[in-house]
Order: sequence, then structure tokens, then C-alpha cells
Amino acid sequence: MQKRIYLNFICLIFLSVFLLAGSFGFLFFQTVRNQEITAIQSKTSLIADLLNHGNNSVQDDFVIDSDSRITIIAPNGHVLMDSHTDADVLDPRYDRTEFQEALLYGSGEAVRHSTVFDSETYYYAIRLQDGNVLRISRTLNSLGAVFISILPALLAITVLVCVLTHIVARRLTRNIIKPLGEIDFEQLDETLSNNFYEELLPYIKKMNRQKQEITKQITEQQKAETQRREFSANVSHELKTPLTTISALSEMMANGMAKPEDITGFAEKISDQSKRLIAIIDDIIRLSEFDEHKVEREYISFDVFELAKSVINALDEKATDKKISITLIGNSMQLIANPRLVDELLFNLIENGIKYNKEGGQLIVEVTNEADFCKLSVSDTGIGIPSEQQKRVFERFYRVDTSRTRKTGGTGLGLSIVKHIVEHHNGKLTMESTEGEGTTITCYLPSSSKVALNVHA
Repeated sequence: MQKRIYLNFICLIFLSVFLLAGSFGFLFFQTVRNQEITAIQSKTSLIADLLNHGNNSVQDDFVIDSDSRITIIAPNGHVLMDSHTDADVLDPRYDRTEFQEALLYGSGEAVRHSTVFDSETYYYAIRLQDGNVLRISRTLNSLGAVFISILPALLAITVLVCVLTHIVARRLTRNIIKPLGEIDFEQLDETLSNNFYEELLPYIKKMNRQKQEITKQITEQQKAETQRREFSANVSHELKTPLTTISALSEMMANGMAKPEDITGFAEKISDQSKRLIAIIDDIIRLSEFDEHKVEREYISFDVFELAKSVINALDEKATDKKISITLIGNSMQLIANPRLVDELLFNLIENGIKYNKEGGQLIVEVTNEADFCKLSVSDTGIGIPSEQQKRVFERFYRVDTSRTRKTGGTGLGLSIVKHIVEHHNGKLTMESTEGEGTTITCYLPSSSKVALNVHA
């Protein structure tokens, strides 16, 4: 531990020193570079003003240092005058960026490699009143030389700081570790009574609480880990099943193993399994939104009885296929809640009541007001749920009859989503079921006043 703390100190301080030195060097270089560029621009503007005022002989009086170069270029790109080279031997400069910008906008600049100076060069050009372009350029290598000249001093300071850092880091590490070495982890209660190091008391108290909690219970963590493993295994299994079917059928079709008369059937099976796969993924995403508290709380007032009617109409075809009659009991009732979530709740409950009902069975949907709650109840005459399994039906991927569920296309997540929606609205959920006779699931959503309190809590 001592070595780790020491290394962390060293790494942190060294990194800070090197970043500071590098930042200083970079900023220094950029500052000098910008100053040099500004000077070139000022010099160019000054010369341009002189030329624009008719001082045509000024170009012979310019004193240009060895790293600077002055050029006057005609609008067609031909060089009229150059301080470093005979203008007659120079190629036209019409393709130069700074020249083109000067013609278009009045001024232009560029940085590139110069064949005359054989180094990186800054160019600045201004369009004169007679249409010609004045350009002054200067090499940037000299700026690098300035930076290099201060580099030894910068490195010396960096080394000195690193040496001091080493000494300080060792002493700080010893001071931090010493009180920790005096803690008796086997007798934390006695350690708490000895106020030898005030800064460590919160740490010791926290350890003592954790020790007591671990002694009493690690049960919740084990339960959560078990649920996580079961959920991961179920997700893998549920996704693998339709994917395996899709892969096998598509491979048979691709390899010509399927008979022509079987193609339509295979395609329908692939479509069904694809829809099932999408439904599973959608439900998993929905549950993850509840787990991460990302479900919106956009509550509005709406008629829950009319919503139930629309859900029943949407599922009418499925009910008709199984000859199941659906009866809606209740009357118009306003509810302040999330209508999309309530729609999803009713859809899952009514769809389950159809899937797991008997051929020619009945389904009763009840929307009534009970005390301070809106009561949404769905009763079927289906297969029912054994009493020993009723506590688990709201768990993710739990199925009472696996083979029957797969035949009906269920994902095993519908009732879990219903549970989360009810909890999201601060409601409660009950279930009554008799094996072989049917099941009734009832959701109680708070009335508008309680919902409002819950939203603003």
C-alpha cells in the first residue's frame, strides 16, 4: 500500500510538472510566433500604404533581414519585384493561396515550405490600389531556435522539481501510512474509543458499520447476484431459441435443401421467430428503462375506461381466433397518470388473458373506482396458476408452463413490466388464481390527488 501511494504521488506530480513545462513551452512558442506574424502583417501594411501614396521608390529603400523576403506580384501572377531573387527567373505566383485571397478579399496569408529559404515560411499579402499584390514572407525556423535556447533552463528546472517531488512524496506517504498501521482491525470498537487520529475516525466508523452489516447479512447481495445470473442465462436462452430457428431455416433455404412447396412455410416461421425476437428485445429494453429510472413521468388526465375500450378493440382479432368473449365492466372515469404506460399495462394483462385462456373462454375487464384508487382488473377462465408458483409469476422470464408459453409466443416479461408500471405509479398489485379455473390480476392506481403528491415528491 505504501509503495502504491508513493507511486501515485510521484506519477501525479511528475505528470503535472511535465504538463506544465510542456504547456509553458508551447504557449511561449505560440506567443513568439503570433508576435512575429503580427509584426510581418504590420510591416506589410506599412509598405502597402507607402506604395499606395505614390512612393514607388520605397521598394529600393527597404531593409529586409536575411529571413524576410518582399515580393510584388502583378494581377496575372507574374513577379514584378523580389528582394531575394531576380524576378525574371521566377515562375508566376497565381496559384499561391495568399495571392488569390489578396485579390479576392484585399489580404491573405499562408504557411508552407519555401524553396528559396528551404524551410517553413509564413506569407502575408495585401492588394495595392494599382491592382498589384504586395507580399512579405519570413521563415519560422528562427522561432524554433528561440525556443531551443530556453530549453536547457526549462529542463534544469524540471529536473530540480522532480528531485524535490521525490523527497516530498516519500515523507507524505509515511505520514499517511503511519496512522493506518496503528488500527486494530480485529477490535474496531476499541479503536473508536482511542481518538489518536481524528481524520481517520469517519473511516474507522464506516468500517465498523460495514463489519456489523456483513456479520448480520450478505444475503441480499447473494440474492441479487443469483437473480442477475438467472436473468443473464434466461436472456441468452430466450434470444438463442428464435435465432437458432431463423438460422436453421434460412440456411436450408440458402443451400437449396428446402422443397419449393416448403419455402412459404419456412418464410412464415422465420417471420414469426423474428417478431418474437423483436418482442423480447423490446421488453428487455423496457425493463432496463425502469431499472435505470429513465421512464418518463408525464402524467395527464384521460378517460381510462375509453382507453380500455381501445385496447380491447386492438386485441379483438386475437380474441376472435380463440372464440373468447371479452366483457368490459365499469364506466367513464378520469385518471391522472401516464396514458402510454397504462395502455401498455392493460394490453399485457388482456393479451395474457387471451393467450392462456381456454378455447371459447371468457375474459372480464373491470374499470372501477375503489376508495382512493382506480381499480383495473382482468379475469380469465384459463389454465390458472398453481399456488406454489403464484409468487414468482411477476419475475422476469418466469413461466408456469414453458411449452405452452412458447407456443403462444410469450416472452415471459409481460407481467414483470406490469409490476414495474404499477410501482412507477405508486400503486399496488394483487393476483388470485385457481389451477384449471382461471386467474384474476388487479392493479390499483392512486387517484389524481395521490398521484400528484407522488409526482412532486
